[in-house]
This record gives sequence, structure tokens and C-alpha cells, in this order.
Amino acid sequence: MSGLKVVDVQNVDAILREGRTSWILISEQTVCAQNLAMGVNETHVGGSVPKHKHDTEEEVMFFLQGKGQFVTDDEVIELHPGVCIYNPPGSYHTIVNTGDEILKFVWIYSPQLESHRIKK
Repeated sequence: MSGLKVVDVQNVDAILREGRTSWILISEQTVCAQNLAMGVNETHVGGSVPKHKHDTEEEVMFFLQGKGQFVTDDEVIELHPGVCIYNPPGSYHTIVNTGDEILKFVWIYSPQLESHRIKK
């Protein structure tokens, strides 16, 4: 199969930020993807993803482990394994770990963030 790429998270450098760790698995930088990016986030106990929005990117998050809250300007959604969230462009949000273990989720952006692209 031409162009097929395989990425093992064990071979990807972690991105450490305050309260969370991320791995970018699929992007233009990692596999030359043009239309999306995908990765994994672990929000530490007591940690959060700061409030932010994406002006042009659709985002999907699928939660695998832990408990938390997805907070928008209008609502609070309880998070647990099996919850999948679609977040449209332009919507402010934050993710808070409210549990006693890592809050782990897979994220997908389309199109990918500019920071996921090859610097030209």
C-alpha cells in the first residue's frame, strides 16, 4: 500500500506542558498528512487544558481513561471513558481532570493546527 505510515507512540517524543503531556502522532511533521492531525493527551491529576478556541479547526476528542469535565461558555459535560466530543470551530473550551487518575484522550483536528505543519 503506497504511502502507508505506521507510528508507535512509544517512539514519539512527549510534549510536556503544565498539567498535561501530549504526543502528536499524525501530522504534516510526522507523516506528511495534509488534512488532519491526531494525537494523545494525558491530563494529570488536578491538571487542565487551558481555555482556548480554534478559529478554523474542527476538533474531536475521544476519552479513554479517567474522569473530568469539558467546559464551554454554555455548559459543563462530564467526561469518562467512552465519551466522544465534537467541538466546532470558534468555540471556547477547557478540559479539567476531576478524577484521581490520568484523564487520557485521543484528539483529532481537521485541518491540522499551523503548529503541526512543516515550517517553511
